Amino acid sequence: MTNANHTIYLLKANIRQNLFRHLLWLVILVGIFAAMAGQFNNLFGTTAEITTIMTTLKTPAMVSLFGEVTATKPYTTADVFSSEMVIFMGIFMIFMNISLAVRNTRSQEDSGLLEMIRSRKVGRVAPIYATLIEILLINSLMGGLFILSLIVGKLNGATIAGDLLMGVSFAVIGILFGCISIFLAQLTSSSRGAYFFSYGLFGIFYLLRMLTDMTNPKYTWLSPVGWIQKTEIYTNNNWLPIIMMVLSSFIFLFAGIKIASGRDIGSGIFTPRSGRSQASWFLNSPLRLLLKIERNSMLGWMLGGLILGAAYGSVFNSIGDIIGTNPTYKKILGVSAINDANRDLLLNYLNMLALFFVAIAAISGLIVIFRLNSDEKKGYLEILHSKAISKTKLANSYFLIGIGLSSCVFILTLSGAFFIGIGIFFCGVAPKLSLIAWLYLLAGLLVKMFGPLLNLSEKFENFSPLGWMGKIPVEEVNYPLAVGLLAAFLVMITLSLIAYNKRDVI
Repeated sequence: MTNANHTIYLLKANIRQNLFRHLLWLVILVGIFAAMAGQFNNLFGTTAEITTIMTTLKTPAMVSLFGEVTATKPYTTADVFSSEMVIFMGIFMIFMNISLAVRNTRSQEDSGLLEMIRSRKVGRVAPIYATLIEILLINSLMGGLFILSLIVGKLNGATIAGDLLMGVSFAVIGILFGCISIFLAQLTSSSRGAYFFSYGLFGIFYLLRMLTDMTNPKYTWLSPVGWIQKTEIYTNNNWLPIIMMVLSSFIFLFAGIKIASGRDIGSGIFTPRSGRSQASWFLNSPLRLLLKIERNSMLGWMLGGLILGAAYGSVFNSIGDIIGTNPTYKKILGVSAINDANRDLLLNYLNMLALFFVAIAAISGLIVIFRLNSDEKKGYLEILHSKAISKTKLANSYFLIGIGLSSCVFILTLSGAFFIGIGIFFCGVAPKLSLIAWLYLLAGLLVKMFGPLLNLSEKFENFSPLGWMGKIPVEEVNYPLAVGLLAAFLVMITLSLIAYNKRDVI
């Protein structure tokens, strides 16, 4: 039996299991991208509009968000599109691939599924090969659809070479981080650790990209997240970053396969420390036990949020120097009066950052909350269920830590809390539909960010809590709505606890 025996069998099984997720990623990411490509000529069609937005994109505040502007004069609509979309679409492709890589490898080991599969004539590294092929297929498909969207959109100044490079860039950066996650999954002894290291490493790379772009862009080559913008799409069409990403993917993949070929199932290079012979009093309750287990992840989220906030806050002084006199720019950031442009720009910049911070806070809390279901599936809670511990107390331990972590990452905003409430609701009432909470958060963030550019009405922007709360601090808080969101949050928690107590263990 070869190490790759029955790879195709596992590939088919994984695709069936992940098909719904793949379709949702395709619809959301390709749909948003295609809509943007189709609208940009109307939004940035004149020389004055293009010059103004490109000047804005070169300010430190915008560079921190979108990356260094590599386009050269005379600027075109295609240059604007590339400058605004490359980093953001690359990030979403990275998230998709990290999730896929860890779910298909280490998560299957944690659940015991891989042990059952390996009891048959399945090769030791067949799960990695099957995951790799799936990563290649989904990224190639999405990359092709991105290219097709650009060709159909016919951006002013675009070239076939640039369209091709942009689609390939998104696909290859996704493949790179998929391979990095496969490697990291072999180092750790649990999916929890694999996710922690994968997202943590991405966070380090992203901060490195942001800081080097604002200080000395030549050092952005040190960050793989920054390589995608070094492609200089529609300007020089530099394929060197693509070659670097492909070679790096091979290196991480080879290392991951080498480790997987020699390790026992369920083990990792980084083995957990041996615990005490007797548990301390601190572990005498589910809440304190979970705090002990999640401490490293919680510290990582809080430290990352602190560093990210400090990094973005460091560019505030430069924002006041921008005066939004261009009608298109006013539309993007909502500047309503030229005389108050500096103040409005600062407040709108804060609102833009708030979207990210709310999303980060919600993600950190949702991860903990949904572990109630994943830990249940893996059998981790069987011992606790055998004790005199009510299901309400057990569920509340996860819920309270999730809410508390979200509060620490970002002082609990009501829109963020509402997303946490949705997660808690699905966790207790319909655990198999928990993916909806993630998609609702992602769609709400994308629509809120890009809705003005797509000429979407407020009805579309307000389909999620990110739109309901308005543009704080530009606008005043709608206190009746805030109270309503808080009430809905408490109702969802109550319904979730009732449903969790009634349903069987997953």
